Amino acid sequence: MSSPGPSPCLAGAAPLARAEIFVVDDDPALVESLMDLLSDEGYRVEGFTRPLEALDRLTRGARPRAVLLDYVMPEMTGEEFLAALAAAGVEVPVLLLSGVSEPSIRGAVAGVLPKPFDVDRLLVVLARLTGAVQR
Repeated sequence: MSSPGPSPCLAGAAPLARAEIFVVDDDPALVESLMDLLSDEGYRVEGFTRPLEALDRLTRGARPRAVLLDYVMPEMTGEEFLAALAAAGVEVPVLLLSGVSEPSIRGAVAGVLPKPFDVDRLLVVLARLTGAVQR
């Protein structure tokens, strides 16, 4: 994943009120990279390498504008995470990041981006989820 700097396709669009994003992935380097990228784009970001920690924050009332969620993690799969959110009655847009070509998703997701993903595409999708770009 390379970051070319601020995305030219988002010129003039700023995240609404510094929308908060959760990044949940078992790869610490990817979490750090996404946190840096999204912070540079004006988002407030919380990163988690343990999905149970993110789930705990969400079930205790945290409501980010979107969650970037890895599909395959050792502690809990993306599908299990989505099921736990649904069971707790937590509604938050989830963008699934997956190295699996056809992830089997039973929970509702706002979208799926295959890994490796294009940074510009990620930013466009995330901006739409958070309302930062007029459709």
